[in-house]
Amino acid sequence: MKKNRYVGLIAVVFMILTFSSNTFAAQLRMLSAFHENFIFNVGATAKMIKNLEEISGGKMKVAFHGPDVIPTFEQFQPLQAGIFDLSFTHATYHAGTISVGVGMDATLADPTKRRESGLFDFLDKEYNKLGVKLVALPPVAPYHFITRNPLSGNKPSLAGLKMRSNPSLQNTILALGGSPVTMAGGDVYTSLQRGVIDGAAWTLVGVKDFKWQEVANYMVRPTFGSISMMIAMNLDKYNALTPEQRQWIDEAGRKTELDSLEFFNDLVEEEIAFLQNQGMKVTNMHPEDKEKVEIYWNNGLWDMAKQSSPAAGPKFRELAVEKGMTR
Repeated sequence: MKKNRYVGLIAVVFMILTFSSNTFAAQLRMLSAFHENFIFNVGATAKMIKNLEEISGGKMKVAFHGPDVIPTFEQFQPLQAGIFDLSFTHATYHAGTISVGVGMDATLADPTKRRESGLFDFLDKEYNKLGVKLVALPPVAPYHFITRNPLSGNKPSLAGLKMRSNPSLQNTILALGGSPVTMAGGDVYTSLQRGVIDGAAWTLVGVKDFKWQEVANYMVRPTFGSISMMIAMNLDKYNALTPEQRQWIDEAGRKTELDSLEFFNDLVEEEIAFLQNQGMKVTNMHPEDKEKVEIYWNNGLWDMAKQSSPAAGPKFRELAVEKGMTR
């Protein structure tokens, strides 16, 4: 009788574990660095969620959680700990823990070539060491500067200007003679309006959403660089999936990269036309800076890539150079 009770208990535990596993597979929790309606989520996160559901035949769904749950720059550790299954972020947001991923923004923004060249796998193995699995690196768009006033035409192009920045942009702004001011996107509007800053760096999509065209009059040319966001998964959670489920995740990640590239390429043309219609004009860098801005950008990223990844950062750059994926 006692033996039967143990058998029954084991059966109940097995049923609970099986149900938990199925529940996990059906409902993943994703943490995003941005609020749900922000354009980066629309062009990448939403596509990942849709792709995964379609590829799995509805067997895998994703629940979205934004920075109101956990602040943007504090989201890597909860992913490592498995509190969340998936994360939508950028490599600079956790560069203090692992910085090698920053280097991917210095490579050709071609998802297929990044995978074929071994760059994606190299980065994935580095993140695996910290309990994280790379799922996708969806390309977003190149950068540009917007300013309240036209540039002087002198060199360096941003001399004397206080420019909204983030860690990956600081070296570029310094090389152009500007003073980088680290600031969240949501604080830029009032800072431009009050003259606290003279301009801001942002991707070619997003200025319209922030309505910065109301407080800035110029778009600086040329554009430069390109950024890719990151979709990552807790490695233990990924490994706990069945081979079929892991295949769904991988396939959805690859498709999301291509979907994101197409989405943002189309959106760039639409946004620039909108900003011009709103009265924004073009102002140009000094000719010498025009020639070198891409080098400033790449060198700054590769320097940053080795800050907390002193061994992996240089190796990653060597691979990118060998494969013709960076300047």
